[in-house]
Amino acid sequence: MASDVIEDIRTRPSDPDLEDGKVAHIIRKSDQMRGYVMGEEITALCGERFVPTRDPYQYPVCEGCRQALTLLNGGD
Repeated sequence: MASDVIEDIRTRPSDPDLEDGKVAHIIRKSDQMRGYVMGEEITALCGERFVPTRDPYQYPVCEGCRQALTLLNGGD
């Protein structure tokens, strides 16, 4: 079964002024509206469950999500 995935491979170096441990998770496209607009809890590709509340472009990409996306795309 194919799944729509929001893919943004841009990365940003870690910023010392950021909150410790905060990362940007990769989510399925079908979950985007539920999470950001409806405020519902969603599951990232890495399995983390959260309600998105921050701008994901301010944080480094979650390594677990990046690896899961690679596997979904048929990478090694």
